[in-house]
Amino acid sequence: MGVAEDLKNDLPVAMTMSAFMGVAWYICVELNIRLFLSFLRKRSLYFWACCVGSWGVMTQPLCTVLADFEQLTNPYLALTLIYISWWMMVIPQSIVLYSRLHLVMSNPDHQKYVLYMIVFTTIFISLPTMGLGIAAQASRFPRLMSANQTWDRIQVSIFFVQETLISILYILDTRRVLANRSILGEDDKTIRTVMTHLIYTNLFVVFLDVSLLAMSYSPYFYVQGAYKPCVYGVKLRVEFSILNRLVQTVRGSSTRSYGRDTDVTGSRKKSSGRSAWNSHSNRNNVRMETYTPQSEANIMPPSERTSSTPSIERIPKPKDGTMNTTLISATSPDPKDVI
Repeated sequence: MGVAEDLKNDLPVAMTMSAFMGVAWYICVELNIRLFLSFLRKRSLYFWACCVGSWGVMTQPLCTVLADFEQLTNPYLALTLIYISWWMMVIPQSIVLYSRLHLVMSNPDHQKYVLYMIVFTTIFISLPTMGLGIAAQASRFPRLMSANQTWDRIQVSIFFVQETLISILYILDTRRVLANRSILGEDDKTIRTVMTHLIYTNLFVVFLDVSLLAMSYSPYFYVQGAYKPCVYGVKLRVEFSILNRLVQTVRGSSTRSYGRDTDVTGSRKKSSGRSAWNSHSNRNNVRMETYTPQSEANIMPPSERTSSTPSIERIPKPKDGTMNTTLISATSPDPKDVI
């Protein structure tokens, strides 16, 4: 590729590239160990997005080094490997964020729009980037090289906007969830701490994206190539940590909220020598429905009062195995049945 001598003659640049590559490899090796030890079910979108993204972060600088030091002599083969690893590094990053967005976003239409945006950039931005980059750098035609440089900055800006928009959605929806909990009088310090950290994490991710965008417009081409995998590795690691804590916190909160006063059969435990089902208080005249971990508890009057026993219906477990949900309908008994 004709750059080995340049790197050998510029020791500071070579050392900087080595440092960024070392950080990226260390983060992704550690992340893969955590992934395969932590996940019992390895079929979720989140798991495989993290895996593919981490593999891309590891292989992208490796392919770049092999090409720069002329260990891959065929330019088309070298560039194909570089751009495939680039695709594995960039595209799953947005999918990781999308796969956990439902934990804080209550509007399913907004989630669909995010998915459509990811599909659009995957097809109409990443694929042309790969084709134009391979053709331009392998052929070395001046016009193609100029077009590739312009397009490369455009695609970096587009992916920056996409990932920044998703991070902003996390920040806004997390603030909304915290505000709703404050209005309802729920003050769980663990949930508040995790969601506050989620906001700070997404602000940090936006800062990293801004630094990557600035580096893309700088003349330090070789340093940029090593800095990009490092940034994606750091983003993947911090997102993996905070999103896993968010899942555990939501699961634990649901268990505490709906399992505190019920036994394993779903019946309410007796307290102070009397059964809650035999109480004439209007507080039993409610129905609680919880369908998914991200939905809120809806309290509404029942459609009819025909039974004095609770009815329990098990809803199938989601594919990613986050939690089991139960539909519980509780009504006050008919007065004539009370002794």
